[in-house]
Amino acid sequence: MSRNGTLFRFGTDDSEGIADYDEYVQESDVKDIHAITRPSGACVDCKSVKVRCEFVPGERKCRRCQAKNLPCTPRERKKRKPADTHEQLQEKAHEKDIQIQNLLRQFDQLKTDQKIRHWVEKANVNEAGHELGHSQPRVQALKWDYKGKGPEAAAISFFRAPTHHVRPPLIIKHCNLYPEEIQELFSLYFARINPFFSVLDPELHTAENLIWCCPFLFTVMCAVASRYYVSRPDVYPLAMDFARDIAGQMLVEGNQSIDVCQAYLIMAVYPTPRKRWTEDRSWLLMGVAIRMAMELGLNQPPPPTCNDRQKLNRIRTWLNCYCVDGSHAIQFGKMPMVRLDDFVARTSQDWYKSSSMNTAFDVHLCAYVQMLISVAKWRKTLNAFEKGQVPEGFDMIAASLETEEKLSRELDGWVAAYKEEYTFMPLPICSYRSNTSQLITAYLRLVVLAAAFQHALKRGMSRQCGIFKRALEAAKMVISIMVERLYPTGHLRFAMEANFLYVAYAAAFLANLLRPKFLPLLDERQQREIIFLVTRLIEVLSSRDVALDGRHTPALYSRFLSSLMERHNAKTMRLSQKSSELSTYPGQYGSDRPFTPPHLSSWPDTSFINTTSPTFVPDFTDGLIFQRTGEAEMDFSLNHFVRTVSQDFPSPPFSSPESMNLDMQSMIPAPQSWPTVGQSQTPHW
Repeated sequence: MSRNGTLFRFGTDDSEGIADYDEYVQESDVKDIHAITRPSGACVDCKSVKVRCEFVPGERKCRRCQAKNLPCTPRERKKRKPADTHEQLQEKAHEKDIQIQNLLRQFDQLKTDQKIRHWVEKANVNEAGHELGHSQPRVQALKWDYKGKGPEAAAISFFRAPTHHVRPPLIIKHCNLYPEEIQELFSLYFARINPFFSVLDPELHTAENLIWCCPFLFTVMCAVASRYYVSRPDVYPLAMDFARDIAGQMLVEGNQSIDVCQAYLIMAVYPTPRKRWTEDRSWLLMGVAIRMAMELGLNQPPPPTCNDRQKLNRIRTWLNCYCVDGSHAIQFGKMPMVRLDDFVARTSQDWYKSSSMNTAFDVHLCAYVQMLISVAKWRKTLNAFEKGQVPEGFDMIAASLETEEKLSRELDGWVAAYKEEYTFMPLPICSYRSNTSQLITAYLRLVVLAAAFQHALKRGMSRQCGIFKRALEAAKMVISIMVERLYPTGHLRFAMEANFLYVAYAAAFLANLLRPKFLPLLDERQQREIIFLVTRLIEVLSSRDVALDGRHTPALYSRFLSSLMERHNAKTMRLSQKSSELSTYPGQYGSDRPFTPPHLSSWPDTSFINTTSPTFVPDFTDGLIFQRTGEAEMDFSLNHFVRTVSQDFPSPPFSSPESMNLDMQSMIPAPQSWPTVGQSQTPHW
C-alpha cells in the first residue's frame, strides 16, 4: 500500500508500472532521497564551529558552505579497530610483564648499588678511624697483575669463567680481592679455621670450584678468613656485609645444596660481633642449616650414586649439624631439634676410619657426637624429673653422677683413638684438637654436675660431698686445659666463640663459690687456687695473643670475670707484666658501638639477697650447708648463666626445624624472646 492510501501494484505493462513508480518517488519521497544522500552529521566547516548544517531543499550544500563558497565535505567517520584476539592479548600482557620485570630489576640494581655504596663508605670510615689512631701506616698488599686488569676481570681470567656472561661474586670487585689474595684467604681458612670447625674438605672446596658453583660459600669463606688477614684488616667488615646479604638472598630464593648448608653453618659459628646481642642471628642460621640438611636427606645414608668423597662430605656436614644443634640445646637447657635416635649420629662411632679420604679431624668430630648423645639422654631424664614424670624413688643426683662417670670413660676411649690416629697423621693441630676435646668433656661434666649440685644443696652439703668435689675438679680442669695446654700453642685466637663460653662458665662457677654462703666448703688452699686460676684465665683472655680487639668475645669475658671477682671481694692477682688494658685494643668498629655483655658484673641469684648485711650468717650446721626455705636460691645451671650474660632475657623457645619460619623478614628483626649469647652460643670441638 502506498503512503496516500492507494494500493500499489505492478501492472502487466512494464512501462506503466515504471511510470507509476517514478511518479511515486518524485512526488512522495523527495525529502527521503535528500535524507539518504545528505551526510548524517555536520560537515567539516560546521563541525569546526560546533553548529549543525542547515540545508535548503534540493541543495547538496549547507547554507554556511554556500555562503562561504566552500565545499560541503562530510566528515569521515574513523574506522573502528577490530577487537584483539585472545592470542594478541596474551602477547601484549607478556610484553608488559617483561617491561615490569625490567623496571623491577633496574630498581633492585639501584637499591643494591646504594646499599653497597653505604657499606663501602662505612668501611672506609672505620678504616680511616683505625689508621688515625695508630701512627704506623698499613702496608698495602701486593696485587696480582694480569695485564693491568681490575680484580673482577683478573678473577675471570685466572679462575677461567665457564661462560662470558657469568660474573664473579661481588666481594671480589668491591673488596678489591685479586686472585693471589683469594688464594691466601682460602689457605688461611683451611689452616686456621677449618681445623676448629672441620665441615669442609680441602679437596672439594677450592676457590676454583666455589667461585662459580657456589658464590655464597665462596663469599663466606673469604669473609670469615679475612678477620685474620693481617695484610688487609679493612676487608672483614665489608666482606661480612656481603656474606649476610647473600644469606638473605638464599632464604628468599630457596636455593638448596650441601654447599649452601655448609655456608650457613659457618656463619652460625663464626658470626660478626654486633652492637647488641639481640641482633645476633646465629640461632636462625643454625636452624636454616639443619632444616636444609634434612630436606637434602643428609640425615639418611648417602645414596649409592655418590662417590666416596661426596659420601664423606654429606655425613660430615650432617654430623656438624648435629653438634651445633646439641651444643645450642645444652646452653639453653632444651632438647635438641634433631632426634636422639638419629641413625647417622648413632652409627658414626667408627665413621672416621671408614675411608682413606677421611680427614685428620673426623675422629674428633665423632667423639663430640658421642659425648652429646650421652648428655642429650641425661637432659631428657632431667626434663622428666622436673615435670614429675619419673618413677617413685628416682634419684636425680645418682643419675647425674652416672652420666658424669660415663663421659669420663668415653673420653678415655677417645683419647686412645686420638693417639692411634696421630700415628697416621702427626699434625700439631691434631694434638690441639685432642686437648680441646678434653676441655669440652670437662665442661660437659661440669654442666651435669652443676644440676646435681643444685639438688644436693637442698639435702645438705659439706666439703666431703662427692658432687661438690667432682664439680670443683671439673671446673678447674676446664680452666687448666685452656691456660696450660691451648694458650701456649698460639692457636687460641682462632678458636670458635663457644670455647670461651665454656671456660667463662667454669670460671664463674668457681668465682661464685667465693660467696660468703659457700666459703665454708672451701679451705684456704682451695680459695687461693680458685683466685689464682681465675686470675690467670683473665690474663689469658685479655692477652693480645688471644683477643683480636676489645670487642672480641675473650676480651668481653675477661671483663666479666674481673668484675665478678671484685663483686665477691676476691682481688685478682698481678701475675705478669704482659697484661694490658683492654681499652688500648685497636677497634674494628666505630666508637659508637656500646659495650656488649658480658661486661656486667654479676651472676645474680633467682631473687636478690643482700649478702653484705651484718645479719647474714651462712647456714653451716654440723658441717653441712643447706638451702633454707625462703632464701634466695643460687642457680648454678648453664642456661641460667647464659640468660644472665645475654642481658637476662628469658630462654628461647626451642622449635623443630619443620616449624621454623625461615622467611627473610624473620632474619632482619630479632624477636626479644630469642636471646643470644653474642658469638658464644655455638660449639667448638
